[in-house]
Amino acid sequence: MLTRALAAVALLIATSGATLPDQKPQWIAAGTRLQFHLEAPISSSQSRTGQTFAFALLTPIVLSGSTIPTDGSMGSGTIVLAGHAGPNGHEGDLTLRIDTLRTADGRVVTFADQRFEINGRNYKIATGVLGFTPFVGIGARIIRGKEITVDPATPIETVLLHPATIAYPTTSH
Repeated sequence: MLTRALAAVALLIATSGATLPDQKPQWIAAGTRLQFHLEAPISSSQSRTGQTFAFALLTPIVLSGSTIPTDGSMGSGTIVLAGHAGPNGHEGDLTLRIDTLRTADGRVVTFADQRFEINGRNYKIATGVLGFTPFVGIGARIIRGKEITVDPATPIETVLLHPATIAYPTTSH
């Protein structure tokens, strides 16, 4: 019975023009640089931990001499931490994780815990120095660091810390 089912599937594939996916796993090596931009702005003051974001790949990825095209390659990620700016000069910060990328030709790239940080400007040294200045020291505690906002026009670059896997679609025509 199983043999007949397999034969039927093979016949269906052969007559429909579809092909089975390449079963060899492919990897994007650790150390590969990726450049992308966000589809919508995110900021340390407005975004929330756990929120997702969309991004578009800007630079092609080269694998063993072949290039994964960037046109139409869209990905998704998660804000792991959105920290607001605070007193004593503490800056706003964002820790982002890119999760997956769908390439223009339909392949899916899965990133293994690819996290990176984007920080606002901190004034910790200034508040520390002012803290020792007579009459000014108490006021130094209210100096806030700067929030960080990343808009879609800003390219973001990261270097892969771990290899990323590439899955092919189950069928192609």
